[in-house]
This record gives sequence, C-alpha cells and structure tokens, in this order.
Amino acid sequence: MNVKNNRILIVSIVVFVIFALFLAFVDAGASNSNTGVDQKISGYSFSQPNSSAVAPTGVVYLDLKDENGFSVILEDEIADLLEEKGFKVETVSMQPVIYDSTALAVVVNEPDIFYNPFYSTATMDVEFVYSHTGNMEYLDMLIDDFDKPVVFSSMDGYQLLRHGQLTINDTTKGLVTYPYYRRHLAENIAAGVVEKAFSDDL
Repeated sequence: MNVKNNRILIVSIVVFVIFALFLAFVDAGASNSNTGVDQKISGYSFSQPNSSAVAPTGVVYLDLKDENGFSVILEDEIADLLEEKGFKVETVSMQPVIYDSTALAVVVNEPDIFYNPFYSTATMDVEFVYSHTGNMEYLDMLIDDFDKPVVFSSMDGYQLLRHGQLTINDTTKGLVTYPYYRRHLAENIAAGVVEKAFSDDL
C-alpha cells in the first residue's frame, strides 16, 4: 500500500513539475483578451522638408531604455513591425544627440503584471520619443517632463518630433503560459508605439 502511495506521489510531483515548466518556458495559450489603450501624444514640427531632409525610409535607430527580459521582447516586436514597413533597424544606447536618420526611444515605466495560468492582468505605462530627422537632443528633457514644450531653433532646419505616453490595460482569460502572456503584452505595446510614432497625422 505504501509503495502504491509513493508511486502516486512521485507521479503527481513529476506531472506538477512538467506543468510548471510548461507554464514558465513554453510560448502557448488559448485565451480571450480585453486590451485597452489610453494615450497622450504631443507633436512638434518646424519648417518644411527639402531635398536634403532625411526621408522617412531607411534606418531607424531604436532604443529600449530598460534592461530587463520584457524590454528585450518588446524591442524585438517593435523591430519586426518597423522592418515590415521597410525600415532597417539598428539598436543603440540612445543619447541626447543628433543621429543621421530617424530615431525612436521607448521607456516602459514600472510594469504591473499579475500572472496565473487562467486569469492574468497587466497595467503598463509606456513612453516614447520619436524624431523623424534623428534629432534626439530633447530626449532627456521630454522623458523628465512630458508637458515641457519643445522649441526648435531656426538653425535646426526641418524637424518632426513626437512624444507619446500610452497606458495599456489588459485582462486575459484562458490557459496561457507566462512567455505567451508577455509576448501578447509586447505585441500590443509595439503596435501602439509604432502606429503613433510613425503616424502621418500631427
């Protein structure tokens, strides 16, 4: 009897460990999600483009300002979307300088993620600074104070800058693994950032 009970216990432990590993490392899920996005976008432009202005194609310098596992996933998702639009993406450690092509910096502020296999929620505040011409001299100022206006100099020539804050609220129900849920969040954030940063509307 004790041998039988021990076998049942061992099998139960093995099954539990396998299930836990599945949830932790396998990207899979069957779920329904409700994802909402609140947004605040500021746009700044100066002058008109001329023949020497940087065209909205070519290289995009991309930086995720946080070094964590989620930022790596988000960076990949944003890069994939930009490459689908025909851009070549180069990841950099963004500085407040002028780059020779379009630049995009993204910050994920204090992500609040609650995960379990059957019901997960998340609230994530994301901020981005986009410069059509690569002028990121205002980067630190904008990240420190969203409402501080950008004033271009007449020496700057053509400029197009966008600064955005997105708040993503997500509720997902169903059987999902942790990698699947993080990728789901990253896909929604990436879509929102790319749509707003590269919008034709200012």
